[in-house]
Amino acid sequence: MSVPSAAEVEHADWPTLQRMCQSLGLNPKGRSGVVRMRVLDHVRRRAHPEAWRAGRDHMAALLTRLGFPNLSEDLWESTIRLDAPAPWVGLGQAQVAGGFLSEAAKSFDRAVQMGDRSALLHRAEALGAGGDYDRAIAACESYLAGRPGDLRALGMKADFLARSGFKEQAARVLLAAADAHPEAPFLRSAAGTSFLKAGRPEVALGAFGLPMPADAAGIEGAINHGAALLVLGRTREAVDMFQEALEADPDRAEALNNLGVAQLQLGQTELAASNLVQAAKEVDSPRIRLNLANVPKTAPRPRARKPAARKRQKP
Repeated sequence: MSVPSAAEVEHADWPTLQRMCQSLGLNPKGRSGVVRMRVLDHVRRRAHPEAWRAGRDHMAALLTRLGFPNLSEDLWESTIRLDAPAPWVGLGQAQVAGGFLSEAAKSFDRAVQMGDRSALLHRAEALGAGGDYDRAIAACESYLAGRPGDLRALGMKADFLARSGFKEQAARVLLAAADAHPEAPFLRSAAGTSFLKAGRPEVALGAFGLPMPADAAGIEGAINHGAALLVLGRTREAVDMFQEALEADPDRAEALNNLGVAQLQLGQTELAASNLVQAAKEVDSPRIRLNLANVPKTAPRPRARKPAARKRQKP
């Protein structure tokens, strides 16, 4: 049944009025005057819908983002109900923004107890921000128990492991994430880089897998892949990786430096000196200067390029 007009409601008899209520999903019980007003209110709302107004939860979330966590906390506390975990999550986020990390962890705990498992990751972030990496890792593991392949949780766990000094364990978590998400090839690069930083270049090579094209997004991975090859004595392969990275970014100081070191190992002193000088121009680094100092004195040093003269503009 379509919504009746106000005039139809006003002149409807009692049986017709009850049928209107039932068809509109309204309560048909009560005195006739009360039922008639109930239907008229419904008709008026349908004819002139109320404009949307932000609720307290919307305003509280906005205040957190705008940098007013104290005001946000007050609003979130006014929206808390016994059957809704969302306000506890919002309150916890406001408390994190205000620096009250232990209180935030308790708020997230309450949301978890009310059935919101995602609050475990919010709790992990609050604990990690306070330097409690052990409990942050435990919160991630609790979440992963129900969702073993969740990429966000795996990434957070790896980050907390690396921050607490367990670099190889962090790399293994990233490798597990790469196996679970083949659609995200950057994870293999991240795992290989983590193994390299943990002093396991041979495992890093297995994590990197086959060389990937060194596009703008994969330059860092290509450089680290080349570094692992260089550490393992596979110098010519390393040179190829560094050169591929430089094709994507010719001024990348790290790639220039590593290429120069590899060329020194191959006895290509002139090429090594050229690349190391160029790396030193891009970044003033003690490591690059030390590598440049290791170039034999007999190797010709390329001259610094003079800046091009600026043409004077005509007035």
